[in-house]
Order: sequence, then C-alpha cells, then structure tokens
Amino acid sequence: MKTQINSIFTLLFLTLLASCSPSTNESENSKTGAASETASDNEFVNAAFPYKFEKVADNTWIMHGPRELPNPENRGFMNNPGIVLTTAGIVVIDPGSTVHVGNDVLAEIRQVSEQPIVAVFNTHIHGDHWLGNQAIRAAYPDVKIYGHEKMISSVEAGEGERWLQTMSTLTEGASDGTVVIAPDNAVINDEMITIGETNFKIHNYGVAHTKTDIMIEVVEESVIFLGDNVLALRIPRTSDGTFMGNINSVNTILESSAQVYVPGHGPTGDRAMVEKYVNYLSLIYEAAQQVFRDDLDSSDVIAITKVTTKEYKDWYGYDELLGPQGAQAYSEVEAAEF
Repeated sequence: MKTQINSIFTLLFLTLLASCSPSTNESENSKTGAASETASDNEFVNAAFPYKFEKVADNTWIMHGPRELPNPENRGFMNNPGIVLTTAGIVVIDPGSTVHVGNDVLAEIRQVSEQPIVAVFNTHIHGDHWLGNQAIRAAYPDVKIYGHEKMISSVEAGEGERWLQTMSTLTEGASDGTVVIAPDNAVINDEMITIGETNFKIHNYGVAHTKTDIMIEVVEESVIFLGDNVLALRIPRTSDGTFMGNINSVNTILESSAQVYVPGHGPTGDRAMVEKYVNYLSLIYEAAQQVFRDDLDSSDVIAITKVTTKEYKDWYGYDELLGPQGAQAYSEVEAAEF
C-alpha cells in the first residue's frame, strides 16, 4: 500500500505544480536563471532575485524562500537557506535547489559578510535543499559539506540524479546545468562539530521526514535548523518518512533550550511555531487511529481531518495533500497493529 501512496503523491505533486506554474512566455535568460557577472568582483548576481537574508540571532541569518512548489519562475527555489558567522568563516545550511539559485544565495551571502565559506550542512536528501552545493563548491573548492551518512549513501545510489531530473521537469529546464555535489563528511546523532568558536550539534532520531534527516543546533546562538522535520504555513510532504517518527523527533528536539527554530520552509519562529506543526501531524495520525479502531475505510480519515485540522486550511498544499496523508497515516496505524 505504501508504494501505491507514493505513486499517488508523485502524481499529485506534478499536477499541483502544473496548476501553480506560471506562463513560460519570458526571456530565455530569465527562464534559465542566467546571471549577470559584475565587472568589479566577478560575482554572479541575478538582479531580479528578490530574497535577502534576515538576521534572527547575533550571528545567524535566514533567507526565507517562497512556499510554492518548484516552477520555471522560481527556478526550483523554495527552501530557507541559512548562514552562521564564526571566527573561522561562514557556515551555510541548505544553500538551495539548483546551481543558479546557489549562485544567487552566494551573492546575498556576500552582502552580509566577505568571510570565506568554510562549511555547508545539508539537512536531508530532498534536492530542493542541497543541489545548490554546486555553487558553493565552485566558489570554495575546499569547503566541507556535511550530511547524514544515509543521505550520502542515497546520493551514491542515484537519488541525487533522480532529483536533478525532477527539478528539470518541474522547472521546465530552468534548473539545467546543475550537477550533483553531495556531502562528503558524514555526521551522526549527538556529534558536535566545532567551527572556529561555534559548536554545531547534530540531532537525528531515526526516520522522521526522511531516513536522512539531521537537525543542526547552533549552541552559542540558541538556534536550531530543523530541516523539513518542521514546516510553517505549509503542509509537508510526508511520503518519505513516518508520522510517528516525525512527531517523536520534533517532540525530542523541543526538549532543548533553544530560542529560535528555523523550519525547512516558512517563517522562522519560536517553540509555539514548532508545537503548531507537530499538532498538525498528531491530528492526522489520531484521526487514522480512530478510523482503524472503528473498522472504517482509510478514505474516511479525511472526513475527520477536515474538521480537526481546519485551522490549517490556509496552509499551502492543504487541499491537495490532506487526503493522501490520511491514507498514509492509516497505513502506518494498520502496520503498527500487526
């Protein structure tokens, strides 16, 4: 059943994109994300790129990307790249979805600081977060790129190439030119990576949003980068993970003393933002449990969740994903009983 759910989600994902994608009647340079090269410093800059970094802690900035799905206009950009300034240089978290977006992010980083980039963290396997590695590695060939060991093995097994094809399809070729640059430094749960005088603590509690997730706590900044284990104002893609795994991971990270929480998509917030997200996941799973107990069909989950989750109805993707998520949650409840 899970294979069927994944197939259904893929079709919905492509259908939703088609309905959201803008007209491609634009200049070829705009469509392909071609950048202009400044004469002064040889940086690649897209003058039309509207996203800037916002300071959320003493040495931490976030660029809050668009919440819609990858399309020709956004060239695949949809996540929240982050930067942390350390005494050794800049650390980047999730530099974006394509080489073109990565170059735009890099140009905006240089508006914050001229320090070199010394490290990159990738939160999970979904390419909208990390295919921008290419731009960072081109500018800084010796940069260390960190990711979960299962992310690295997934890329080696071909997942990176599949994401390249997905991005090319969804952006109608606007992402073309991007190549796979995977993490080359594996990390595990509870590992502490010290860069300059700043400590980056890795959190991984098993399968959550995916099997490859890491959450990155910047200890001195009291900031946690959550990856797609938490989203804000956007309904998550859940088909590569599990509801209870995601719920348990988020509840565990809430035991920290962090003050600032950075979701993979949507506005940065505090504990209340994280709790609101995990409440959504819990409501879906609880509805599936009720339907299973009452010996009803999995399709009945949506009737309950349309009522219990109505406060989330304005979140991006709600109408399209509520049904498939109910079916997935029911499948997980059923599997847990046997």
